[in-house]
Amino acid sequence: MKDVFFGLAEQYDTGSIPNVAINASGQVLEVHKNEEGYKLYYRFGNLNKATVSWGSSHHYDDGNTPAVAMNNRGVAIEVHKNQAGSTLYYHVGDVSSSGVNWHSSHKYDSGIEPHVAVNDDGIVVEVHKTQSPFSNGLYYHVGQVNGSKVDWHSSHEYDSGSVPQVALNNNGYVVEVHQSQSKSKVWYHVGRVNGSKIDFGSSHEFGSGTAPSVALTDDEMVIAVWSQGTKLYQRQGQISGTQIDWQSVAVEFDDGQRPSVGIANNTAVQVHPSETILYGLWYSTSMLTNRASWMQDRLSELGNRTISELALPASHDSGMYKGGLAVFGKTQDLSIKGQLEAGVRYFDLRPKWTGSKFVIYHGPITGPDLSEVLSDIRAYCEQGHKELAILKFSHFDGINSANYPAFRQQVEDAIGSWMVKTKPEGKRLAEGTLSEYVNEGTAMMVVIGNDLAIDQPQQGFWVYKDWDSEAVAEADLTVFDEYSDKISFSAMKQDQFRKFEEFTGKCKKDPSVPCDLFLLSWTLTPPTAVWPVSKEANRALGSAMVELPEKNQYGKIVNLLYVDYVEYARVTDVAIAQNNTNQL
Repeated sequence: MKDVFFGLAEQYDTGSIPNVAINASGQVLEVHKNEEGYKLYYRFGNLNKATVSWGSSHHYDDGNTPAVAMNNRGVAIEVHKNQAGSTLYYHVGDVSSSGVNWHSSHKYDSGIEPHVAVNDDGIVVEVHKTQSPFSNGLYYHVGQVNGSKVDWHSSHEYDSGSVPQVALNNNGYVVEVHQSQSKSKVWYHVGRVNGSKIDFGSSHEFGSGTAPSVALTDDEMVIAVWSQGTKLYQRQGQISGTQIDWQSVAVEFDDGQRPSVGIANNTAVQVHPSETILYGLWYSTSMLTNRASWMQDRLSELGNRTISELALPASHDSGMYKGGLAVFGKTQDLSIKGQLEAGVRYFDLRPKWTGSKFVIYHGPITGPDLSEVLSDIRAYCEQGHKELAILKFSHFDGINSANYPAFRQQVEDAIGSWMVKTKPEGKRLAEGTLSEYVNEGTAMMVVIGNDLAIDQPQQGFWVYKDWDSEAVAEADLTVFDEYSDKISFSAMKQDQFRKFEEFTGKCKKDPSVPCDLFLLSWTLTPPTAVWPVSKEANRALGSAMVELPEKNQYGKIVNLLYVDYVEYARVTDVAIAQNNTNQL
């Protein structure tokens, strides 16, 4: 199923009440008010891989509660309230490759909390709340862009509530969201433009919280975001008549308040203010794509690439997903099946023999049973996607020549039908192409980072060695994997960037052996729980991969984007962008 996940945002400015729009060319337009006054600013940017390259901030008017919309025909519409009263104004803007040229402002009504949407036919839908202290009425206008102005039809009351927002697609469908006036509940209407009016269905509650925002695609997919306390939530669904068939429950994705969302051409962007009084403005992007089948869906582009020519999402300590976020040793919060469905294609699994069973562990912390992990992998394989994943088993504890056969048999029994058991003749494991491996369906490449795989070889259990091992000549797969051992994000980033720039693609102690893959260890090493410190690194992954050259001086690429809490780093989106494939 196609879905979005915004993950952790990066700061792009300071201010308050931000609102955002995006068009199919990847142009992003944002408006906001300054921190404590009534100056209104806009920023123009462009999608750049899995982030936005923002231009500078420009003052364009004075007022309050600005909102913005943009279509694919070079038109932007902005609405706002005046500083102290309840007069509503709009601007029409001309969008070019370099930014927006705003025409003069025009009064169009009275009210508060305006919001606006525009489609490629120049149809405009505006919503606002009445300014009356005796009413909570919500109103809409339909209009038509006419040069530097909008020809507005009369306003119509359609509900009661506050903080309304609206989305409009090129088929004339409208989705409006608002919060209850007296309770922290969020509601939606589905409707369709009919001349000067909108034929709205009845309102439906869809979550608990405040300040909802909505985006709508031309195939009627709905993305909603809102705040609940200091947390931000998202949900998606499909228009069905005058209702939305929700495809997910509400999912938390970041801290913040009063978010705004837009979508175009299978990429969504959200902006929001800080949850604190620091006035930070934050953004993140998300592809609308099926991450469970991201390789299969792009096989025409990726199929002829060798494994060493691919960028893959990778999870650090993949099996440590039990317990709450504050648990020491926890590095993920998705199960292995959840990680596979989120697009992860390289797994760091550390098995241990307890005396009675095999488990996954990290240091003194015991994670799930191996049987649970293998059951998850099997369940994913049975979905039948043409996907390749590398399962790296290393850091063996209590596993020796006597019980290794039992470990191996447990793996074989669970997922043997999907294991990679042969490689292209005369080639290294990483020299095979994606299509060669997934020709018959899901392919699990099991690699063993222990000499037991050399001493007791068996088909499908390939030998893994780190690039600096003495025994790389015996390896089927070699990987540069050196973590920074830092608590400071800037120090970790500098260390990993330097290591990539110096990576030659050859093994350290035997340069005659290729080092097949470069792992970017985008992880921090705290003395306590991982979650609080992982957030800074995860927020920055998308922009870091724009900053880092795609190829280093030796023509090598980053193959493995290795992170904690994979979904919050949006690691699959970043990998898809690194592979320069379409966003589907």
